[in-house]
Parts: sequence; structure tokens; C-alpha cells
Amino acid sequence: MNSVELILAGYVLVVPTPRPPSQEYAVLPETFLTISDCLMADLPRPEFWDWYVDRQEAERERISRAPHAETVTVAIASDDAVSFMQENGGAEQPYFDLLRTESRLPVESPILGYEVVGAEGALDFHSWHCHGYAAEAFDELRVQLNELGLIGTYQEAARVLAWMLGQPPENQPAPVDWMVVAIAK
Repeated sequence: MNSVELILAGYVLVVPTPRPPSQEYAVLPETFLTISDCLMADLPRPEFWDWYVDRQEAERERISRAPHAETVTVAIASDDAVSFMQENGGAEQPYFDLLRTESRLPVESPILGYEVVGAEGALDFHSWHCHGYAAEAFDELRVQLNELGLIGTYQEAARVLAWMLGQPPENQPAPVDWMVVAIAK
């Protein structure tokens, strides 16, 4: 778990996403996983936000409407959860029903990797890949991506996040709430 306590946040349907033409081929795999609907195929999601708070609901939608997709678990470091909820509408929002329980990511849930994501509005996710930072992060931080296009450890993803937010104004990501999430089975 990379010595970070991860708590369950939600469930997202994903499929391998084709690498954008502008991305550096040597860093980002030809297809990669992301929870960003900016980059990913149009898959079922709850009506007003980007993740399900009930795994069974996510699975029902996957089976009936997107059997080619996979349901992944999104988990957040417990230290980040309170501020994330405060900055995105407050803990009482229905899209935080699972996060509010502070349930730990089960040990038997293998972590596929970490993604730096930004949330805007009612939990509409963007990825650091929307901004094409992977090649620069590799060059400057020596952070490598796994075969799924995800970062290997929470600590490396946190370094990428700090580096991204420290960019000069003309290179900064969209002005939304950015954080590190774990993507797990």
C-alpha cells in the first residue's frame, strides 16, 4: 500500500484508452487506464458525477450497458479525503457517500497504479494526461509509468502532483482541485 492509508471513494467503469496523438510515445503506453471522461470512451456513469458509490450498481451498469468495460475501485489517501470533500461541495454530497464511511481499501484489492486527477464541478474528473505532462515528468522527475499508464507508487504520484502545481502559470493544469488517486481492482 506504499505506507499510505487508502480509503474507498468510488467505482468507475474503464476501458483501455488510446494514447492522444500529441503524447510522447516512449512514455505513455499506446493504451492506458484513466478515470477521466475527457480522455476515456463514453461509458455509463451516474447521472450527475463521475463515480458510483455502490459497487453492485456499477457492476449492473457494466453488465447491462458496457460488458467490454472493467469496474475499478478509486481510493484516496485518508489524509486527503476531508479536504477533498470540503473543496468539492461538502461531505454531505451524495457522491461522497462511500468516502464518508472511511472504509479502507481491502488488502485483497490489488492496486493497479496511481493517477493524478483534478475534480471540477460535481466531481467531473480530468487527468494529468489531459495536459500531456508524462514526458516532462519522466525527464525532470524520472517517474516512469507502468504498462497501464499509471504511476507505480503514491509517493511518485505525489511528486508529480507537486511538480505539476509548481509549473509556471502558462504551463499549469486546469484550475481545479488536483489530487492523487489509487486505481485498484
